Amino acid sequence: MKMAHFTRYILAMLLILPTTLFSAEDAPTIKELVETKDAEKAVELIDATPAKGPHDDYGRSTPRSSVLHFARTLIERDFEAAVNYMDLRNLPFTIDEESGAELARKLYIVALRTMIIDYEAISDEPEGDLNDGLPSYRDRVTTVKTNEGPVDILMQRVPRGDGVFIWKLSNATVSQIPALDKEFGYGPVGDKLSLMFPSYVIVGLELWQWVMMFLLLGTGYLLSFVITWLLAKLTKFYSKAREERAAKFATGPLRFLFTVIFFRATFELIAPSLEAQALFKAQTFLIVAVVWILIAVVDIIMANIAERMAKNGQADATVLLRPARTAIRITLIIIGGITWLDNMGYEVTTLMAGLGVGGVAVAFAAQRSLENLIGSVMIYSSQPVHVGDFCKFGGTLGVVEEIGLRATQLRTLDRSVVHVPNAKFSTDIIENLTQRDKILYRTRLRLSLDTTAKQMQDVLNGIRELIEKHEMIDEQTSRVRFLEFGEYAQEIELYVYIKTTDFIEYLEHREDINLRVSEIIESCNTRLAVPTRITQLEQNEIPATT
Repeated sequence: MKMAHFTRYILAMLLILPTTLFSAEDAPTIKELVETKDAEKAVELIDATPAKGPHDDYGRSTPRSSVLHFARTLIERDFEAAVNYMDLRNLPFTIDEESGAELARKLYIVALRTMIIDYEAISDEPEGDLNDGLPSYRDRVTTVKTNEGPVDILMQRVPRGDGVFIWKLSNATVSQIPALDKEFGYGPVGDKLSLMFPSYVIVGLELWQWVMMFLLLGTGYLLSFVITWLLAKLTKFYSKAREERAAKFATGPLRFLFTVIFFRATFELIAPSLEAQALFKAQTFLIVAVVWILIAVVDIIMANIAERMAKNGQADATVLLRPARTAIRITLIIIGGITWLDNMGYEVTTLMAGLGVGGVAVAFAAQRSLENLIGSVMIYSSQPVHVGDFCKFGGTLGVVEEIGLRATQLRTLDRSVVHVPNAKFSTDIIENLTQRDKILYRTRLRLSLDTTAKQMQDVLNGIRELIEKHEMIDEQTSRVRFLEFGEYAQEIELYVYIKTTDFIEYLEHREDINLRVSEIIESCNTRLAVPTRITQLEQNEIPATT
C-alpha cells in the first residue's frame, strides 16, 4: 500500500463519514444559550417582581409567575412541591395521579434536554395572552420538537377550589410527559445511574453523566488504539522515513479522530443537557481532529515531494516547501476557526470581510517580502546557482552559502558575507563560475627586444609542443601567438584552457605551465624583458665671470 494511496484513503474517509456524526441540528447554539436568560437568574427575580392578580401562596396568579416558581422548584429538585404547579385532573388512566412527583422529575429531565424558555415573552397578566391564537384559558410556554412532531408546553388557567383562578401546567401537557420522557429522558440505564450517584450538576451534566462520558471516551480510545496500532503495523512495508511518518500519523491525529468519532456516535447515551448539546454542536474536538489530520496529510505530502526533489537533484529547492506548508497550515487553522465560530452561532460574514481588508493591508505591507519570495521561487525554478557554487554577481565574487526565502548569502574572497535580496539576485546578471567545464589561463609573455627571430620561433614551437603534450591543457582551444613589438619587449599571448573546474587544482596546473614555459625560454637562450626607462640629462655650460 503506497503512501499516496494511504493519504487518499484517509481523505476519502473524511468525506464519507455519516453526517449524523458531525451535526446536531435540533440543538441550540452556544450563542443562543448565552443570549437566553438563564432560568436560575430569572427565578432570582421572582421576589423583586410585583405580584399581579389574586394572591396565591405558590405564586400562580399569572402565567409568568407560575412558570418562574415552577422552574425554581424543579431546579431545587423539590418535585413534591412541583406538583402544585401541575394540573393532574382528567389524565389518561395510564397515568396515576399519585405519581405527580415522578412526572415532575421526568419533566425536569425533558426541560434540561429540550427547552429554551424566554420568560419575558410569557404573559404577566392574570388573564394571560389573549392574542396568541390559543383558547383564552391557555398560554404557550415553549415548543418541543419530537419525532412525532412539535409538542406545545402549555399553561392553563384553572380554578383553585375557592373560586379563584390560577395558572398551572396544562393537563394536556402533563399527559405528554411519559412520551416526552421516552424520547428525551435518561432511559433505563440513566434512570438507575442517576439514583446511584449524587445529584451534582457540573456544566450542565450530572455526575453520572460525567462518569459515563469518560467511560465512553476510554472505550473509544481503546478501540481507536487497536485500529491505529494495526494500521501502524502495515507501515513496515514503507521505507524507514515513510514508515516513521505513517506510524506517527496513525498514532497521532488518526487515533484522535477515531476517538472523537466514536464519542460522537455514542454521545446520546449520556442523555446530554442543552448546554452539553450546544458544546457538542460546536464540534470543537471534531474540528480540531479534522484540522490536525489534514495538516498531518499535508506534512506527509510535502515530505514525499521533498524526497522526490532530492532524488532529482533539487534538494536546495525544498526550502520553498516550508512557506507553502506554513501557508496551508494557517489556511486550514483559519477555516477551522471560522467553522467553529459558525457552529457556535456567531455570524462570520463580518469576520470574513475583516480578514479580506486585513489581507489587502498585509499584502501592501509585505510587498517587498513577496517580491523576494517570488525571486526565490524563480531562483529555485531556473537554478542559475546552487549552494556551494562560486559565482560573480555585479562586482562581487563569492561562494553561495545559502539561498533563503528573502536573500541569497554569498561568502566573498575576503571572507565577508554579502546578503543579496532575491528580487535583485533573480533579475540581474549572474555569472556562475562553478559551471565552467574548464578554466582559461590567459597571459602575455614579454621577451626582450634583442631576442632574434630564430629564438622567438624556438620559444613558440616549445610552448606549442607543451600545449600538445600537457594532459591538463585542452589543445583544441588553446593557442600561443607572437602578437607585437611592444615599447620595451616582444609580446607573446598565451591562451590556454586548463581541463579542471576546481580552482585550487587550476592554480597548481597554472604554476606547472609557468615553470615549463620559463624552462623553454631559458633553453632558447633568451629572457623575459624587464621594463626599463632611460632618462638623459643635459648640463648647460655656465659662462665664467670676471
